[in-house]
Formats: sequence, C-alpha cells, structure tokens
Amino acid sequence: MKEIRSLTPKYKEVKEIRIMMVGQISAGKSSYINTVDSVFQGHLTNRALTGKDRHTFTKEFKPYYVEDGVKGDEDGFLPFVIYDIMGIDTIVTSPDDFVSAVKGHILEKNGYTFNPIKPLSADSPDYNKSPTVNDVAHCLVYVVAADQLSIMDNHVLKIITDIRSKVSDIGIPQVVLLTRVDEACPLVGIDLKKVYWSRYIKALTEKASQILGISMNCILPVKNYHKETSLNDDIDVLALSALLQILRFANCHLQNLNQKKSKR
Repeated sequence: MKEIRSLTPKYKEVKEIRIMMVGQISAGKSSYINTVDSVFQGHLTNRALTGKDRHTFTKEFKPYYVEDGVKGDEDGFLPFVIYDIMGIDTIVTSPDDFVSAVKGHILEKNGYTFNPIKPLSADSPDYNKSPTVNDVAHCLVYVVAADQLSIMDNHVLKIITDIRSKVSDIGIPQVVLLTRVDEACPLVGIDLKKVYWSRYIKALTEKASQILGISMNCILPVKNYHKETSLNDDIDVLALSALLQILRFANCHLQNLNQKKSKR
C-alpha cells in the first residue's frame, strides 16, 4: 500500500494515472473497483454497481477516484483513477466507443452514456477532438473470468482482438485481470494463497496469454469481494498486487512518453 500511496506519475503534466477496464458482463470489472476501494476504506464498499444483468450495469463513462480512508488524510485521493467501461457483450459490431474512450476522445464533463448501436462520432458535442496526455488511458485492463475462459464466446474474442489492434498505435500497456480464480480452481477456493502454486491456474494463465496475445507476466490473478461480509487479507493482497503492477506498467509508459517529449 505504501508504494501505491507514494506513487507519482512520471510525466509532469499528468495529474493521475488513468486505468481503463473492459471485459464481459459479470467478469468482475465493477467488483474489482469495489474491492480496491474496500481495501483503502478499511471496510467493504459498493460504489460501482455490480450484477449479472445481460444488459450490464455499466453504461455511463464514469471515473472512480479512490480515497485513502485508512490513512485518514483530508482530500487523500490516491494517484490513479479507474474507468469501468460497458460490457464487451453489448457491442454489436465495432468497439469504436471503447477505442474513443481509450484514446481520450470522450468528454467526461458531459456525462457520456455508451450506446452500442450508435457509437460516438467526431461531430458529437461529447467528442474531444484534441485529447491530451491527461485524457488518454495510461493502461488498458481486460477483465476475464477464469472460470469462463474455456467457453469464451468467439464474438468476444473478436472484439478484444479488434480493440487491441485499434489502440496499438498509442502504445499503452495492456494487461489481463484474471478474476474468479477461487471458482475456477477448488484448491485456490479453499486457500487463496495457493493461487501461484496451482497448476490449473497456471494453465489458465497460459491459455489466456495464447488466445489474447498478452504475455504471461501481464496476466494478474485476483479474487474480488463477492459474498464476504468483512475484509480478508488474502483477497486484499491479490487485489493490491495486481493494482501495483498495473500502475508500474502505466508509469513505465508515461516515462517513455516523457523521454520522447524531452528529445524533441
């Protein structure tokens, strides 16, 4: 927690590191936000709506800032913001709204609502024509449920591949948050500490790497708070380990951008 609290974006103009999360409905995007928030509040929270509705709870492009409630500082916001974007399942043809969000083309102040039938266009009042480094995502996180990986729909895989292709030009790091590891592996369900020793979880990590085209060290296993009524150290450790790695990757990207700027 100490490194997360003290982290400073490695680009002078950047106010906070911007993390954008995409994934299937019920994969655990909103639940991960709630899990991270719970750790820093010192108790379970439910700021981001969660559920299994096929139409997905997340429709609005909304930032989640996390306050450091445990430390107790006034205005103690942590140096990152997480965006929970609508479920990939709702995309009909092209993930243009995802790409617009990642590339900083959505104006947050207007309270943009995703429309899977009619993506954001360049002539819309919600379109940001000149995004800065403060508007663009600094890390893109694909949230994948470990217990659903083997039956992932081909349409979803196609959308993810399409997103990866369309955002590759901005060079941001892309990682996978592998959720529900406790439900995928009975051994891990009994003892979460065994997640890194589980052969089955390792096999799932290898499979995710193969089908999504993301290296294994960028696939991060977690278990979100779901039916628990109080905090659990093992859940917290996995959530924070994943968050720290995401922030480190994002900061490496910002450092690269800063070096390019200084050489101009």
